[in-house]
Amino acid sequence: MSLSNNTHIKIQVDSYTSEKSVIRYVIAVECSNNKWQIYKRYSEFEEIHFKLVELFNDLPQFPKKQIFHLNRSEVQFRMQQLNDYLNQLLNRKEIMNSVIFRDFLILDQYDEFLHPVQTQIRIFNMCIKDIYENDHITILLLYDSSILTRMDTYMNNILDSKKQSPTSTLVCFKQNDFKQKLFCKEFFNALTCMNFNNTENSFVVGLSSGVVYYYRLDENYTIDMEEQFQIAQTKISGCVLVEREIYIITSNFLMIKNTKKIQELQEIPIGQNDLNNIVYNSIRNLIVISNNIGEIYICEVPFVKIGLKVQTNTLQIKQILIDNERNYLMALNYDRSHIIIFDFAKGLQNGFTQIKTNVEIKNKSLCFEWSKKRGEIFIGNEDGTISIWNVQDLQPFYVFKAHSKGVNKIIWNENQSLLMSGSDDESLKQWYFPKKWRVSQADNFSTF
Repeated sequence: MSLSNNTHIKIQVDSYTSEKSVIRYVIAVECSNNKWQIYKRYSEFEEIHFKLVELFNDLPQFPKKQIFHLNRSEVQFRMQQLNDYLNQLLNRKEIMNSVIFRDFLILDQYDEFLHPVQTQIRIFNMCIKDIYENDHITILLLYDSSILTRMDTYMNNILDSKKQSPTSTLVCFKQNDFKQKLFCKEFFNALTCMNFNNTENSFVVGLSSGVVYYYRLDENYTIDMEEQFQIAQTKISGCVLVEREIYIITSNFLMIKNTKKIQELQEIPIGQNDLNNIVYNSIRNLIVISNNIGEIYICEVPFVKIGLKVQTNTLQIKQILIDNERNYLMALNYDRSHIIIFDFAKGLQNGFTQIKTNVEIKNKSLCFEWSKKRGEIFIGNEDGTISIWNVQDLQPFYVFKAHSKGVNKIIWNENQSLLMSGSDDESLKQWYFPKKWRVSQADNFSTF
C-alpha cells in the first residue's frame, strides 16, 4: 500500500508560559492547512518518552531532568532541546504514525490515521509456537516454554507413566472461530514443527524425539487417519508433506519418508551444518532448506540433487518465504535481524544468484509475513511488537505492541485484511487492518 505522506506536518517549540513556577512549553503544530498550539509540561514530554521507549529502539536523547529550579536561559535551552527531540521523532514514520505520538500532538483531529483493530483474542495455558490457517480451519502448535515445568513434566513422565503430562498440544479450530474446537492432540515430547498439505487435506508434525506423525482429515476436518514414524534419534527441525512423501530435516540430513512404503527411508546429507528450515513450493515444485550458518539450498521435487546453493552471509535464519509472482525468496535472519531477498528463478537458471534487497531491522525478529497486494512486510519481534514495513522505501512506518512477550508466528489473510499473531505470552490474537492508513489517502497499492 502506498503511504506517500501528502500531509506535511511541522512542529515548533519556540515559546513557553510560566505561572506560579509551573513552566509549560508551547508546541506549535501545522498539519493539513490547520494550525494549533499545545501546552505541555516537561513531565508530559518525559511521560511520552518513557512510553516510546517501550515500543521503539534508538530513540533520540531526551533532555535530562534538573533537580533545581531553572533560570530563564536554562528554560530557553531546554525549550530548544525539546524542539529538537520532537522533530527527530517526527522524522521517523513509525513513531509519527504511533498512537502515542499522535495523541500527544492531537494529530488525528486534522489528519486521521487508521490503526489496526484487535477483533479476537484467545488465551491458552501454553505458548504458541506455530499457526496454520486455510479457508476452513486454524491449527495451533502449543508448547510449554517454562524450563522448570518441562523438567517436572519430564521427571513425572519417567517416574509415573500413568500420570504423564503433555509438554505440547496440537489444537484445531474452525477458521475465524477460536471457540469451535475440531480436534486436539497432546504430546509428551516437544512438538518442533508442522506442515499442512491443502491438496491432500493432511498434515505432519515433528517432535524433539525424532518421531513424525502423519494425519489425514475427513471432510469435516476431524482426524480420519493417524500414523507414527520413528525417523531419527535427534530432533526434527522441519518437515513438509509432498504427495504422501514426508521431507524431514534433522541434524545435517534431509530424510525422505514415503508413507505408503513402510520400510522406505532416504537419508541425504546436506552440507556439514545443522539444518533449521524447510519449505515446499507447490507452484515451482521445489523444496528450500537453510542451515545454521546462513546457507540456503534449493532442490527440485522429487529430490535428485541440490539445484542451487545460496550464501546469505548471515547466521540463524528463522523463516523462509517464497513469492511466486515475483520469483522472490525471502529469508529472515534472527541474530542481526535482516530480511534478505533473492531472485531464485534467475538463480536456478544461471546457477548462481545475488542479493536483490537487504532489509536491516533494529529489533530481534522471530517471524514475518508478506502482503503482495499492499506492498507491506509484517514482522513479529522478540519484544512483542509487530512492525510494518513499506517495500517502496524499505523503512518501518508503523509499530504496535501486540503481545507482552515474543511474537513467534504471524499469518496474513490477504482477502480479509486480517493478521493473526501467536506469542510466548500464551495468547492468540486477530487484527483487522484498514484498507488505507489515512482517511484522506487514496486506495492505491504499491509494487515491489
